[in-house]
Amino acid sequence: MKSLIKVFAVLIVLGSFSEVKAQISGGLGLVYATNISNIGININGKYDFDETWSAAPTFTYFFKKDNITWTVLDLDANYKITDLDKIGSLYALAGLNMTFYSWKYEYGGYSDSDTGLDVGINLGAGLNIPVNEKINIAPEVRYTLGGANYFRIGAKVMYSITSKE
Repeated sequence: MKSLIKVFAVLIVLGSFSEVKAQISGGLGLVYATNISNIGININGKYDFDETWSAAPTFTYFFKKDNITWTVLDLDANYKITDLDKIGSLYALAGLNMTFYSWKYEYGGYSDSDTGLDVGINLGAGLNIPVNEKINIAPEVRYTLGGANYFRIGAKVMYSITSKE
């Protein structure tokens, strides 16, 4: 897990040296996932390559429930489909999903535990709704296919760290 976070950090740093004046955003969000049947909080990043494409990594922590802890790393690409009058822009998302889980059961001196990783693909859509020049609200829906299959619905608040010149 630590090595994945290091890879994510290196990609952001390398991307910031690009000659293209790109916009970088970061933020927090809330999400609900079926099959996990729980609410999670996430940390989001977004690197706009141009007006149409962006990279959007997300790390989500789901609150512990029934002795199980779930964390999710999404490495998605967003493609802007269209602008919607007076609302914002609609985008499609797709990418790699890594769902980590761990559980521990203890009862009357008996103990058992396990950890694991399921890899899958994300498919979904979202809206970028500008609040002002620096802040966007982005509701999203996505379905994860693979080792762990589940639907997620959530929203994130993104703050623009840099702007296009």
